[in-house]
Amino acid sequence: MILEAKEIFKRYSGVNKELTVLDNISFHVKKGEILSIVGPSGSGKTTLLGLCAGLDNPSSGVLNLAGEPISQMTENEKAELRNRKVGFIFQNFQLLPTLTALENVMIPLELQGRAEGAKDKAMALLERVGLGGRHHHYPSQLSGGEQQRVSLARAFSNDPEILFADEPTGNLDEETGLIVENLLFELNKEKQTTLVIVTHDLELANKTDRIIKLKGGKIISDQILHSSSQA
Repeated sequence: MILEAKEIFKRYSGVNKELTVLDNISFHVKKGEILSIVGPSGSGKTTLLGLCAGLDNPSSGVLNLAGEPISQMTENEKAELRNRKVGFIFQNFQLLPTLTALENVMIPLELQGRAEGAKDKAMALLERVGLGGRHHHYPSQLSGGEQQRVSLARAFSNDPEILFADEPTGNLDEETGLIVENLLFELNKEKQTTLVIVTHDLELANKTDRIIKLKGGKIISDQILHSSSQA
C-alpha cells in the first residue's frame, strides 16, 4: 500500500467547543490506484488530502505514506519526503508569479538537487502538455487553463510515486477542464503514478478506479468502479 490512514481524527478548538472535521477515518490506497474523494462542501475532503500529503498533522491516528510514518515525522522530514515522492496540483494553480512557466516546472527538480538536466526535462513536460511555445511566459501572461497545464507539468517533474490533486478542474470552464482532465489521466498512465483527487465533479470522479464519499467528516461509502492498472 502506498497510502494508509488508520483511525484519523482532526479537531480544532473553538471559543465555546471543539470542532471535529475528520471523524475516525480509515482507508488505504494501492500503488497505481486512481482514487477520488467526493462530498459536499465542509465534509473534510481538502483537510483529509492535506493530512495524507503531510501538509498538516492529524489530531490522532496514524498515516503512512510510501511506507513511511508521516504522522510521526518532523516538518523537515515530511518536506524531504514530499520532495522525493509526492506531486501536487491545486485548484488555484499555486505558480510562482515571478518565475516563467519553465522555471516553475523546474522547481521540484532543483529542490531534489537534480539541477543538471532539469531544464531539458521541464521543457519536455511543457511540450507534452502543449505549452512548449509558452515556456518563457509568466503566469500572469497565461490563461487559467494554461496555468493549470503548467502545474500539471510541475507535478510530474519529480517523478512522484503519488500525486495529490485538489479540485484540479474547479477553476476552469467545462471545455478547458476536460482538456486538463484528459492530460492528467494520460500523464498519470504514462508515469505510472498513484493519483488521489478531491473533486466536486462527479463526472470526473466516475472516471477514477474508486470513489470515497465523505459527509460530516466521516466516510459514508467506499466504492470500487474499475480495477486499477497496477497491483
